[in-house]
Amino acid sequence: MPRQLGNVPVAGPSSLDKVPVGRESWMSSPRCSTHGKVTKHDPHDLDVTSLRQWRWRVPASVIDAGLAAAVAVAVVIAIRVSTRPGERPVDVVAYALGLMIAALVLVRRRWPVAVLVASAAILHVYYLLDYPGILPAVPLAVALAGAWAAGHVRWSLLVAAWFVVGPFLFRTLAEPEPLGRVLNDSVADAALFGAVLLLGEAVRTRRALRREHHLLLAEQEKSERLLLNVLPASIAARLKDTDDVIADAFADVTVLFADIVDFTRHSQQIAPEQVVRVLNGLFSAFDQLAKQRGLEKIKTIGDAYMVVGGLPDPRPDHAVAVADMALAMREEVAGRFDPSGRPLAVRIGIDTGPVVAGVIGTSKFSYDLWGDTVNTASRMESHGVAGCIQVTARTYERLRDGYRFERRGPIHVKGKGEMVTYFLVARNE
Repeated sequence: MPRQLGNVPVAGPSSLDKVPVGRESWMSSPRCSTHGKVTKHDPHDLDVTSLRQWRWRVPASVIDAGLAAAVAVAVVIAIRVSTRPGERPVDVVAYALGLMIAALVLVRRRWPVAVLVASAAILHVYYLLDYPGILPAVPLAVALAGAWAAGHVRWSLLVAAWFVVGPFLFRTLAEPEPLGRVLNDSVADAALFGAVLLLGEAVRTRRALRREHHLLLAEQEKSERLLLNVLPASIAARLKDTDDVIADAFADVTVLFADIVDFTRHSQQIAPEQVVRVLNGLFSAFDQLAKQRGLEKIKTIGDAYMVVGGLPDPRPDHAVAVADMALAMREEVAGRFDPSGRPLAVRIGIDTGPVVAGVIGTSKFSYDLWGDTVNTASRMESHGVAGCIQVTARTYERLRDGYRFERRGPIHVKGKGEMVTYFLVARNE
């Protein structure tokens, strides 16, 4: 049974009615993830015959030209084999009127009602000139079916009734003819018009189904993008495939916490819209930095930002990637100001080590991390200095050959006791 993301159905057995925690994939192109692989949808991906698939590849103008030619041939044949002789012999005008109806087929998609009415008027002129009688459904077939398929049901029924009921009344009341012959001709006309209208209804139904199918694909793709915005792609694939608890242990990752210094205190004097605008602009820039370096944004809490390297897909250079991210974040913040004009400053803390990661909750769920490494990285940020990137000794050991550091010395860290920490200054030249 497919689960739901809000009111949007998503294939897969897991609950998707969640709230996204990130923005990095929200603006990605319409795609769907299938077991971790990103695939594009064919906009005409219907379960149809190869003939229909071939028809969709043919330009509409070519199809209309073919239909116009078919109508022209049908009208010419109908005139030549007509069993209802008229008082006026067939001449160029008779064929010209038929070809005019055929030519109107070329613009039926743009003006379906106008084409139907004009075709009916031209055919009526043909009858008024008393040329040999032809079945009206023959020249009007394409225009009538097209108008019906476009949803103009009343106009289609009106034209069909005009050419069925009108001649019947004229031939029984104005110029009486044998009732049997009149009924025979009227039934034939009505049957042909009925067949044409049924064809139009079939086309209309197929178009409606195709539109619904495309809307369903669009909604499914939207829900897939929302899911990938909440979770890493590999975790999203697992969530759709199982109802089991998703939890993984990672022996070696690097966790970063960043906090905007004094932003909470200053935001009390700023309009809510301005607070959100500043944080959204800054955190969106952080999202791009994380995406460029292949890091996984975990969440934001108020004006704090959390990102990790080395999961859900392990990588050996996770400490380097996070260090580069920290330097880029500090540079990004240095050029920004809060709405009151105060320059922004950031505190960043980093630690490296084991964590447990998993999906928690049944409503507004998230992909989160637990463990001493997470707590220590958070302490590095909270016990840090504005404008500085504080790292633990084990992170320092990973980066010491490629970066410049300043030893801060032993500091007392809440819940950890005395710790030797370092400030990350820059990459080595």
